[in-house]
Amino acid sequence: MSEINNQLIKQVLGIETDQEIRCDSVGLIIDHEKQNMLSFLDDQKFLADLKSSPNISAILVSKKLSSEVTSAHIKKIICDDPRYHYYTLTNYLSRQDYKERDTQIHPTAKIAPSASVATHNVEIGQNVVIEPNAVILPDVIIGNNSIIRAGSILGSEGFEHKRTTKGILSVFHDGKVIIGENVTIGANNIIDKGFSDRSTKVGDFTKCNSFAFIGHCAQIGKRCLVGVGAIITGSSTVEDDVWIGPSATISNQVKVGSGARVTMGSVVTQNVEPGRHVTGNFAVDHSNFIEFIKSIR
Repeated sequence: MSEINNQLIKQVLGIETDQEIRCDSVGLIIDHEKQNMLSFLDDQKFLADLKSSPNISAILVSKKLSSEVTSAHIKKIICDDPRYHYYTLTNYLSRQDYKERDTQIHPTAKIAPSASVATHNVEIGQNVVIEPNAVILPDVIIGNNSIIRAGSILGSEGFEHKRTTKGILSVFHDGKVIIGENVTIGANNIIDKGFSDRSTKVGDFTKCNSFAFIGHCAQIGKRCLVGVGAIITGSSTVEDDVWIGPSATISNQVKVGSGARVTMGSVVTQNVEPGRHVTGNFAVDHSNFIEFIKSIR
């Protein structure tokens, strides 16, 4: 990624500032993995996170909220719509860094004549099977011995759109879909690719039944079993050896611990500890759910 400095900010956003800006990355206030970030603030509820973050060096902020930013190490860039300018900048940086490379398909892979594989940014490993009418879009890696069943779509753009004062701004997806080895993706699955330094992943030996949806930046571990019609939404994390029942939904940014079990039809809105069994809408401990059902019958 290019250095984010005054010249780049003026070039892309048309904003000038007297303070010297030199950042290595962009990220949300709640992102604790990056260093020397430029972020944005348009909601007071994130002020406490901003004040406690040592990773943010510069902030796009409205004039109204600028007086609330008091940390000496954070340089303020005053603008009329911080959200719009932030995502305009991230889209620019992502597109600048995006490179196209010829697709690589191992000679032992078996691809149905009616399947569609993008001509760039796809890697297909040994003994991979891609069934009829499956679509492999750019930025997809499929590991050895994996199977993509009929009609599935891998690498679609995720649903990430921002309401701004200048209209709805769609966020460019520069990440990947990474399918491990010995994975089965059932018929008519949809798997969106990631963005902002987080790819969508399905771990080795995981098996997904038909009609599952895996959102952008979701990451599923090894040896998981995903039932028919399950929905694993964006930026969620499913660790190893998890069972996700038919039509269950894992909400965005939720973490399901290793060995956990999610009963069919459950809607999981909070983290699930390793080994736990949850049931219901909204999902709670399975034994508690059963006791509740008994109490109303």
